[in-house]
Amino acid sequence: MTDGKDTEPVVAGPSTSKGSPKSPKSPKSPKSPDTAPAEATSSAIVPGATDDPIEAEQVEGDDFDDADSALGDGDNASSTASLTESILEYRTLNGRTYNSGRLGADKYWGPNDERQNEAMDMNHHFMTLCLGGKLFLAPLGEENMHKVLDLGTGTGLWAIDVGDEYPNCEVIGTDLSPIQPSWCPPNVKFEIDDMEQQWTWPENTFDFIHLRYMVGGVSDWFKLFKQAFAALKPGGYIESFEVEADFRSDDGTLKPDSAMIMWRDLFTEGGRKLGHTFTLLTEDIQRKGMQEAGFVDLTVKDIKVPMGPWPADPKLKEIGQWAQYTLEQDLEGFVMFMWNTVLGRSMEEMHVFLANFRRELRSPRTIHAYLPQRVVYARKPENA
Repeated sequence: MTDGKDTEPVVAGPSTSKGSPKSPKSPKSPKSPDTAPAEATSSAIVPGATDDPIEAEQVEGDDFDDADSALGDGDNASSTASLTESILEYRTLNGRTYNSGRLGADKYWGPNDERQNEAMDMNHHFMTLCLGGKLFLAPLGEENMHKVLDLGTGTGLWAIDVGDEYPNCEVIGTDLSPIQPSWCPPNVKFEIDDMEQQWTWPENTFDFIHLRYMVGGVSDWFKLFKQAFAALKPGGYIESFEVEADFRSDDGTLKPDSAMIMWRDLFTEGGRKLGHTFTLLTEDIQRKGMQEAGFVDLTVKDIKVPMGPWPADPKLKEIGQWAQYTLEQDLEGFVMFMWNTVLGRSMEEMHVFLANFRRELRSPRTIHAYLPQRVVYARKPENA
């Protein structure tokens, strides 16, 4: 077994930030060999894949100018179940809607209303930029992409983009909430499914299983990876793209009493109470879970994501802008469930916290924060 860790700094492709937040199409990936070495995608275009500090742009002036902010005041505006009325009976908490919990999954912390869905659409574009315009890094091409499963598909944009890019591939996106568009390519379909329940997919069904940003949404990652292993065809790939809610800085500009540090502590404490970890990277859960499930040829790629447009590198600056846009689209939605429902803190305190957090987020001249992300992909052995 190889366990490659690629942190080579590289340069991203053309900018696509103007206009709609829909992501650019991913280029065709090379055909996967029977045994993919860890170096198979070492030349992949991944901005932020570096252990070195990100250079900050040298600018003058004051931070947090609401008049100049493009974001305006405050935030920017059984396994498989059929679509039934019970699933559409969303829970309403503090004026926001969440999945119904009818599938037993009432601990997911994210809303499913329009405001959060718009943030998810923006996040899809942001995450595609993080991979240099690619939809995934696993060494799969059109020749071996026949059936794909996208777990936790959200608003479905990743599944739709894959369906567009690979028209001969069947793509299935699953989620707890029916928030996907009714229009999609004919080779794409969506199903309501709780991936934590026992899977009903036959063994050896999929060529590729994809999941991203499931942080805080899974109680047993090791069980999840084992079920994915069984559902993959021999030689098929799994890819997990995750983030840790742990704002950091390489130059000391993020202080210990920062609201961004409070953000980390909020999700760490809330996750412990829920039984859903938010420290996937610190615990190395992706790699450990895939290894225990039986996957081989693991490749690990760590990525730094700047928060805001402070980097000197134009591609990292663009990524930082989209990271900020995505958060500010629905700051309240990202924290409300954990803050009030799980930890029992007051809404008044939450709004004060968010005002401080927003001020730091809009201070790129004085705070050079980033978030750690990790992509891990691996292969099911041919003889499994």
